[in-house]
Amino acid sequence: MTVCVACNTVVLALDWYGISDEEEASLTQINQIFTYIFISELGIKLISIGPIAYLRDKMNYLDAGVVMLSIFEMTIFSGGGAGGAISAFRTVRIFRTFRVLWVAWLLKGMKSM
Repeated sequence: MTVCVACNTVVLALDWYGISDEEEASLTQINQIFTYIFISELGIKLISIGPIAYLRDKMNYLDAGVVMLSIFEMTIFSGGGAGGAISAFRTVRIFRTFRVLWVAWLLKGMKSM
């Protein structure tokens, strides 16, 4: 999962101002694939260790928060009837900042770091 987080961070970093529509669509699709991977990981963790044990580990709070923000970003910013107000905020992409910070949090939790 750490490799997935690192790869997703690279994909998020490839976004820039003035990106072509085709490149943005490709990055969005790759980002959605990573989001589905993270949703699956969260679900598998919840089922395998149970919700009480899941909530005992503080790292899981950040994981769940990032997954929820990713789902929110995917549904709201997908352009599905959200209107012009939300499309104006597409360039901000503040939610992606939390996903990048996720890497720092993971590195902090590693014993070797």
